[in-house]
Amino acid sequence: MPPSDHPAGPGPASAGPAGSTPTTVGTPTVLSASAGPNTSGPLTADAPTTGEPLLVATGLRKTYRAGRGLGSSSRVHAVDGVDLTVAAGETLGVVGESGCGKSTLARLLVGLERPDSGQVRFAGLDVGTARGTRRRELRRAVQMVFQDPVTSLNPRMPILDVVAEPLDVHKLARGAVARRDRVAELLEMVGLAPDMMRRFPHEFSGGQRQRIGIARALATEPRVVVCDEPVSALDVSVQAQVVNLLAELQQRLGIALVFIAHDLGVVRHVSHRVAVMYLGRLAELGPAGTVYQDPAHPYTRALLGSVPVRHPRERGRERIVLAGDPPSPVDPPSGCRFHTRCPIAQDICARETPALLVPEGDAPSVAGERVAACHFAGTPVTPGRE
Repeated sequence: MPPSDHPAGPGPASAGPAGSTPTTVGTPTVLSASAGPNTSGPLTADAPTTGEPLLVATGLRKTYRAGRGLGSSSRVHAVDGVDLTVAAGETLGVVGESGCGKSTLARLLVGLERPDSGQVRFAGLDVGTARGTRRRELRRAVQMVFQDPVTSLNPRMPILDVVAEPLDVHKLARGAVARRDRVAELLEMVGLAPDMMRRFPHEFSGGQRQRIGIARALATEPRVVVCDEPVSALDVSVQAQVVNLLAELQQRLGIALVFIAHDLGVVRHVSHRVAVMYLGRLAELGPAGTVYQDPAHPYTRALLGSVPVRHPRERGRERIVLAGDPPSPVDPPSGCRFHTRCPIAQDICARETPALLVPEGDAPSVAGERVAACHFAGTPVTPGRE
């Protein structure tokens, strides 16, 4: 049987990479092991102290050929015109239904996929066109934690070699002793005992494998870590442990996080800003507290209304029920892609694609921070009852 998911103990109070000054960030809520989705409580993640954006995506588009055979002309529109920024020390949460393009966006941000058009820039460097030494520097600075902790680890390699592989690629450890000591430090940082480094991935539980994946991502001392649904394959109690670990590491090391997940409650509690995706495009983007407490896009309202309630007294709440299934990304609707399911859609929604704009009626304190891609953002919707 694999060992318990519970960490071996707290890691050392590392101040982060030598010579670096961690960015001051807010401390996201620490989730209890029994925490479930919660969209009604106050947001407790403070805004980070940030300067210029560290990671900038502009006009990202990515399509894939659908069907079999070289003659197939159908294309899957995975990501279509996404613009976003991530500042140092910030957590940007990305939510949306399965198939909306979240994972493709993650792979574009770290350079694992090249966009058909648009660009991703890290600290002013184009991720897609960088070559040689510049490319290696970008690989080191932007790392990824993958969704499946089983398939993301090589089953033939002991954990020592799994975690040390980035050290070898980037020549960050001189000699076997320094390599082993650095792996021990990384394992302690994620709450695992250093003597576990001789074991193989199948000897660990799911939560421990994900901790190993996080340790590997931190090996290069990155400035941005993209987490592609890092807790979706884990039990609820283990999810809380991994989320708490990421929040602690961000506070300690000052890294920026792009946190992709289905669990709206988790995304809210770890994020400073939230991006809502629908069928390859951004529907809404803004501060987490604003998006969750006063959503402007009807899709965001429907998404939040779908979260299961935690208390019987909330079962009579009003919510938007969407009709039909999401359209196919092979043949997306014209205009606003949500208009085929939107309860407030009008003729203009099928003709014109809405731009990401500040919704009318936003308070001055919010104006300029939250944007929504809807011709009628903020318009009241006649909801049903749960």
